[in-house]
Amino acid sequence: MQNRTQPRTHGPGVAEWISQVMNENLPRRGFLLGALAVAGLGPVATARADPVPLPPPPVPIPPLPALPVTPFNYHSPPLPPFVDELPIIETRSAAGELTAISGMHRYHRDLPETRSWGFGQPVLGPNLEAWRDQLARITFRNELGTHVLAPHVDLTMHGVTERDRTDPRFTVHLHGGVNAPDDDGHPLIGWRNGGGPTFEYRNRQEAATLWYHDHAMGITRLNIQAGLAGMYYLRDEFDTGKADNPLGLPSGEFEIPLIVQDRTFNADGSLQPMVATYIPEGYNQSGQFGDVACVNGMAWPRLQVRRTLYRFRLLNGSNSRPYIFEFSNGMACWAIGTDLGLLDAPVPAPSIRVSPGERVDLLVDFGALGDGEVVDLLNTARNDLGNTVFVVPELRPIMRFTVNGNGPPATVPPRLRGGPGLPDLLEPVYRPESVRTVTLIGLNDDSRAAAVFPTMMSLNNLPFLSSDIDLARAATVEQWDIVNTTPFDHPIHLHLARLRVIGRQPILTSAYWVADLPPKFGVRWAPSADAFALGPEQAPPPWEFGWKDTVECPTDTITRVLVHWPSVDDMGFDPDAPLTVPPGAEAMAPAGMSAAELLSGPSGIRGYVWHCHNLDHADHDMMQQIRILP
Repeated sequence: MQNRTQPRTHGPGVAEWISQVMNENLPRRGFLLGALAVAGLGPVATARADPVPLPPPPVPIPPLPALPVTPFNYHSPPLPPFVDELPIIETRSAAGELTAISGMHRYHRDLPETRSWGFGQPVLGPNLEAWRDQLARITFRNELGTHVLAPHVDLTMHGVTERDRTDPRFTVHLHGGVNAPDDDGHPLIGWRNGGGPTFEYRNRQEAATLWYHDHAMGITRLNIQAGLAGMYYLRDEFDTGKADNPLGLPSGEFEIPLIVQDRTFNADGSLQPMVATYIPEGYNQSGQFGDVACVNGMAWPRLQVRRTLYRFRLLNGSNSRPYIFEFSNGMACWAIGTDLGLLDAPVPAPSIRVSPGERVDLLVDFGALGDGEVVDLLNTARNDLGNTVFVVPELRPIMRFTVNGNGPPATVPPRLRGGPGLPDLLEPVYRPESVRTVTLIGLNDDSRAAAVFPTMMSLNNLPFLSSDIDLARAATVEQWDIVNTTPFDHPIHLHLARLRVIGRQPILTSAYWVADLPPKFGVRWAPSADAFALGPEQAPPPWEFGWKDTVECPTDTITRVLVHWPSVDDMGFDPDAPLTVPPGAEAMAPAGMSAAELLSGPSGIRGYVWHCHNLDHADHDMMQQIRILP
């Protein structure tokens, strides 16, 4: 493991530094920049092109209620909720060929059909079902045609070109899968129309709810929003998906995927990916928040359920929005699993927070409700400071359940691990000796001045494809202290690794900055934040005790995570093998760099990436490479 964090001499005093940043480097535009000026951080004046760190507020700001609807944002036409049935997505074997296609889809009864993307269907993809230790070989093909959201392709992003509007790249990442580098869906290797990869998934993992989605650098946020995502059920001898499964879990019609995605629609039924009316079309806006909840590709759907126990595999497939899910009647559900597998026992959860990229496995018992009774799934999450400034719309209703008739008798199992015929108990979370500090930082990127609000997000103050590459070693365990200095919450996803949340601790971010000011962009900045804690470390909620691959990192907080890198024997491959560009694929190289240089040079791509799963952030520039050495 190598952190590469080097001590630095301190620069000018904070007052002088803030004055320099605000007076020389920030443009005269953008609501957040104006808010910083109002907060007393200095006037906003002329601009220059170098990205400059955006200082935090003087004190932490708690979550805030949404502001009223304003003309600053796009809005969907009025749509009555709960008038369309929930689509039940087909489950099929993870094998053969799956073609990414363009189709026509109606998101709501009162909207016209519109063009969308999906895997073998007009929108989203089937639930792919695989078995532990059984190889799954899938060929993905690109038959997408022109981009559904072509006007919104940002030509300033990492080698994105006009061709991505007319002949878009795609790749597929199995999110949560332990796969060789060439099978992981690296964001810089893609296929255009007529091409596609054949990936091998080894499935050397416990049963879990994984998902697959596009991962093409610079346009991931648009490709997924257009529909390129689907569930991947990994089964084993305990969680078989059959009625006689040893865990006693619901199966068949009582095991239902719920892919929750917020969207905004134009009157013609098409997607409106922009949030703010003051940002020109064709620019990454640093976040996408819709005013309509879609579940399985349908706006505010309804589902008729029977009086029995259901298992819902719930994925937050949104670009940027976190949710706190609750039922309108206050009833509890039971969390039985996190991203990468089962908890030790069902955990009652009257509310549960799920951030973009995260999955939660839920049991819901409708047995106490009478015929005709309805219960709504709601979102009670409030906005962080950054999204409040952006006037992000509130999104409260998600979907409706209506009870009708009896179902088979079923009870919540008392335990899921640690008994006869059950998998082993989870190991207790501990604190490894190896500690790596990483930082989440926001910058003003005025090289993209036409974007009006040219923010960008970064990991460790580094650009994507920095030559300062993170290193780790297979078969080791680390503690990552993820320090969020931005006014946005961030879901952080590590490819290949398994994660457990140790705890979260609030910090005074402004004091952290004063003690060790961020250097010029491109120089790693990751000092420890332990000295700036505002209170004791808080343990994760019980429903978050399991193995994960994506972790929510709140603003003004150290999120401490146990990171487990699998061994070469467990993986069955070399995690540091050089990436190859198969026939028909192309490597996406920044301007001035050839594909050969990208693969073999000192900054060549090798291994995996870790990134924010706010997809707008990952596209610019909140993604880093990491090499896992054997």
